[in-house]
Parts: sequence; C-alpha cells; structure tokens
Amino acid sequence: MLNRRILRIKAMQALYSYYLAEKSLKAVVQEELDKQFTIDPAKDDFSQAAEFEARKKAAQNLYYKRLNKEEADTESLDKEIIDAVDKAQTNYNAALKAESVAISKRMFSDINDIHQMYFKLLMLPIEFAHIEKHEKEKKEKAHIHKHSTWRFHFINNPVIKGLIDFEDFQKEILNRKIDWSSEEDLLKGWFKDILQKNERLIEYQSLETPTMEEHMDAVVYLIKKVVFKDDVISDYLGSIDLRWNENKPVLGSLVVKTIQSFNDADPDTPFEIKTISKNEKDDLDFFKKLYEEPVKSNDKLEQIISEKTKNWDISRVALLDKIILKMALVEMTNFPSIPVKVTINEFIEISKLYSTPKSKQFVNGILDVLANELTSDGVIKKSGRGLIDNK
Repeated sequence: MLNRRILRIKAMQALYSYYLAEKSLKAVVQEELDKQFTIDPAKDDFSQAAEFEARKKAAQNLYYKRLNKEEADTESLDKEIIDAVDKAQTNYNAALKAESVAISKRMFSDINDIHQMYFKLLMLPIEFAHIEKHEKEKKEKAHIHKHSTWRFHFINNPVIKGLIDFEDFQKEILNRKIDWSSEEDLLKGWFKDILQKNERLIEYQSLETPTMEEHMDAVVYLIKKVVFKDDVISDYLGSIDLRWNENKPVLGSLVVKTIQSFNDADPDTPFEIKTISKNEKDDLDFFKKLYEEPVKSNDKLEQIISEKTKNWDISRVALLDKIILKMALVEMTNFPSIPVKVTINEFIEISKLYSTPKSKQFVNGILDVLANELTSDGVIKKSGRGLIDNK
C-alpha cells in the first residue's frame, strides 16, 4: 500500500517541475517578445537603434508587470507594444497551463508505474521457476546424473504454484501487458550467477523435503534479500524505473506482503493482491490537491510565507524549501483529519531527504510559527479522533 509520504514526495517533485517550467517559459516567451523589438540589420536603419532598445525595454517592463500582477501605466505606450505584450502573455498562460496538465498526468502516471512494477516483480518467482524447470529438463535430456545440491524446489514450490494458478493475478498480468519475455537472457544470467550462488537459496534447494514454512521463507528471502538487495538486479530495475530508489521501499513492502498473504486453503483467492491504497479515492484526492492547490493559490501562499521570512530574502530561499512550505500550508488548511504535528514532521523529513543541509531547521521554524498563528486565527481547523476541533 502506498503511504502518504510517497504521495507528498511525488507531488513535491511535480511542483518542482512546474516551477522550473514556469521560469523557463517566462524566459522563452520574453525572448520571442524581444525579437519583435530588436533591430534587423537587413531592413532597419541603425540610427534608430536607441529607439528599438527603448521599445524593447518598455515591452519587457510591461510583460513582467503583467506576469507579476502589478499596476502598469500604458498611456505612454504605443499600441504595437501593448498588443505584442498581450499576445506574449496569452501565449505564456496557454503554454504554462498545458505544461501543468502534462506534469499532473505524469504525476499520476508515476503512481500507475508503481502498480505496474509491483506486478512485474511478483512475476519474478514464476520466471525463475520456469528457468529452473528448463534447466532440469536439459539435464535430464543430456542424461546428466551428477549429484547436485540444487534439487529444483522452485518448480514445485506451493507459493510459486499458487501465483501461477491464481486466475485473477494472471488476468491482471495480461490486461496490463506485463511480461519478462524480452529479458529472458537477463533472467537466466541472474538465475545462474546470483541465485545458484546464494548460500541461503542453496541451503533451501538442498533440503530433501521442504516444509510449507521453508517454501514460504525461500520465496520471501528471494524477494527481500536477492531481488531488492543484489546490486546487479537493483541496477537493472533502476534502469527501467527512473524512480526505483524512491519507489523501492513501497514496492518491497507490497510484494512481500502479497507473498506472505498466501493461503493454500483458498484456491480461488490464494493471495491478497494489493491495491494502491486502502482508501484509494481519498489518497488520490489528497495527492491531487497537494499539487493543484499550490499552483492555484501560489500568490497567496507566497505572501503568507514572505511575511514570516522577513529576515530572509524570499527570492533566495531554496525553491524546494518554498515548495515544501506551500505544500505544508495546503495540507494543514485543507485536511482536518491530519494532525498539524504529523504534517510538520512529514515535511521536515522530506526537507532532510531532498533539500539543503539547513532546510530542516528553516522549515521547522517557519511551519511552527505559521501553524500557531493560523490555528489562533481559525484558519487551521482540526477535527477527528485525537484532534481538537478549533471553534
């Protein structure tokens, strides 16, 4: 199950992309605007260079005042400058909106990718059992009877067989078009060079008749200590999932819990396939608001933060720190059931992981002050079990 922290992190990353795009688009559109008021050596008179420069500066000034929602005196400007800036602003707003929508889609796609990887990882024990069966058949065809401590237990491991026979799981794999067929040689290499040289797995394979508990322990070990710990396997998984390092803890928990849920007494539903979360709608609404609200209320949030950072130049505060503060404010004021302390602690942890070395103290100090003031003013209202309902 996804925890709220990973949703916060992914929303933060999406907002970081948004604010970088915002800055980049401002510069790109300004560059296009500048071209309209830049002297062209092929057709313009160089004696008018100063006039061109003055008009360009006037257009730039109006463009940034419009973007910053500042009052601008346009009476002294000619229509060409005003029209050019109007068009530039329209182009900028349209491009930024399109970028915001695209970032939001990628953000939700990241969550879907976790589920895709969850099913792909659950398939690995089955894939290794298939490879083991093939190896056994090869030896039998070649009449190789040399004694080996590897007794091919994956083939008849009841946990793996349960996954193979689990119709709902197999349907999900087909619907999602997940397989390892293009990586068959890679898997064979892992089986030979990693699994068959692992002391713990060799010990399991050398057992004459493993118990159900030993079968289960072997599959859990395979996932936890081999798939998620081996550098070669982890590096490959990182190459097909760009967020592997941050998704890894969640995926590890999902896959292991699914394996451990095996119930051979229920042939129709031998495993509990994990969903994205226990309260998927609530979590995805939370996720969506953490991204959309800072974008929609950016000016208001920026003002609240700047008032509490008067001893700091707000323009020099690290971008990630500003994003973290905005997200924390959104969470504290929009989700009554989440205690303020939980919100503050979560964003302090995120600042430690992703921002500057001094961010923890900065974020903690600002959020403490903001939380106290906004609670006193009745802006933050918490209700629910264990929470005080501010009146």
